[in-house]
Amino acid sequence: MEEKTILIMGGYGNTGRPLARLLLQETGARVVIAGRNMEKANFFIDELNRNFEAGRATCMYVDASDPRSLIQAFVGINFVVVASSTTQFTRQVAEAALKARIGYLDIQYSTQKITTLKSMAPEIQQSGCCFITDGGFHPGLPAFLVRFVAQAFDQLFTARVGSVIKQDWKSFQVEQSTIIELVELMNDYDMSIFKDGKWKKVSLLGTADYQRMDFGGDFGKLFCAPMMLEEMRVLPERYSSLTETGFYVGSFNWFVDWIILPVTLLAMRLWPKAAVKPMGMWMYWGLKTFSKPPYATMLRVEAQGRKEGQLCSMNVMLSHPDGYLFTAIPVAACLLQYLDGSIDIPGLWLQAHIVEPNRFLSDMRRMGITVEQAGG
Repeated sequence: MEEKTILIMGGYGNTGRPLARLLLQETGARVVIAGRNMEKANFFIDELNRNFEAGRATCMYVDASDPRSLIQAFVGINFVVVASSTTQFTRQVAEAALKARIGYLDIQYSTQKITTLKSMAPEIQQSGCCFITDGGFHPGLPAFLVRFVAQAFDQLFTARVGSVIKQDWKSFQVEQSTIIELVELMNDYDMSIFKDGKWKKVSLLGTADYQRMDFGGDFGKLFCAPMMLEEMRVLPERYSSLTETGFYVGSFNWFVDWIILPVTLLAMRLWPKAAVKPMGMWMYWGLKTFSKPPYATMLRVEAQGRKEGQLCSMNVMLSHPDGYLFTAIPVAACLLQYLDGSIDIPGLWLQAHIVEPNRFLSDMRRMGITVEQAGG
C-alpha cells in the first residue's frame, strides 16, 4: 500500500483520536492532527509517536473558517478527513481540497452540507478527486447494512434499520460547538420513511410509524423514531422490489426524549438563532445527568424478502461499547479501500454506497465491532 499523508481536521477530538490510532495501526499512512488548539494537538501526537513508529504523526494549525489556512495546510497532503464540527465551512474546506487535488471524507450529519457538496459535484468529478461524505456510524452504516443483507435475497421487500446510543456522557469532554451543531440540525430534522412503495413524512406526535426494535441483552425492545438519512433515499431505486425501508433512532434517556427534545424542537421553530445555545447546554446537561448504564452503541437491520421462491428474513446487528470508536472504525475501514485504490473513484459519494460490503464488514469486525447475524 502506497504511503500517503492523511490530515484529520479535529484530530484531537472524541472521534479524531481513535481514528488517528486506527490509521496508524491499520495502514502505513502518515497522519497529521489538525485544528486550532495546538496544545491539544501536540499532546496527542506525543502519545501517538510513543505508541507507533516515531515520526508518522505530526500536527498542524488549521482554521476551517480561513481559506488561506486550509490551502496552506493541504500542501503535501493526499487526503483530508473532516472530523470537526465545522459544517458551516463545508464549501471552504471542499474548495481548498479541490485546489490541492486531494481526497476528502467527512463524518458530519447535515442537510446543508449535503446540499453544498451536491452543488459542487460537477467540479468534483472534473477534478478527478474522490469525495466521500456522510462517513461514520450514522450516517454511514444504515444503508450499507441494507446493501449487505440484500445480497441474501433474490427480492428484498422490507429493510428497517434502527440504532441505540447509550453513552456515559460524563466521561466525555464535548465541545460547545458540537452541541450547538446538534441543536441547529433540528431545524432540518426529517422523519420521512419509505412505506407501501412511497416516501411519507411522519409527524413527531404521530407514533403509529415508530418502530419497536429488539436490541437484545440489557436493552431489549426499544421505541425508535424515524430519522431520514440521505443514504436511505436511493435504496428504493436500487432495489425495485423494496416496499418499505427507513432509519429509526432509539432514545437517549427519558428526560431528554420526552422533555428536552420536544421543547427544543419548538424553541428552534420560534427562535432559530436565539434558542441554539441555551437549548444546547440544556440538552448536554440532560445527557450527562439522566443517562444511566448499561452503555453501548448498536445498529440493527431487520429485513424480509424472497430467496429461491421462499419467503425468508435476515437480521444483522453491529455493536460497540464506545460510540466514538464506533464512528471511527467505519471511517478507517472505508479508507482502507480508498488507500489501496479500490474506491479511489472521481466524484461525490456516500460512504454507505461506495464501499464493497463484505470486505467493509470484515474489516470493521476485525477492528472491534461486534457482528451478530441471524437468518439469511
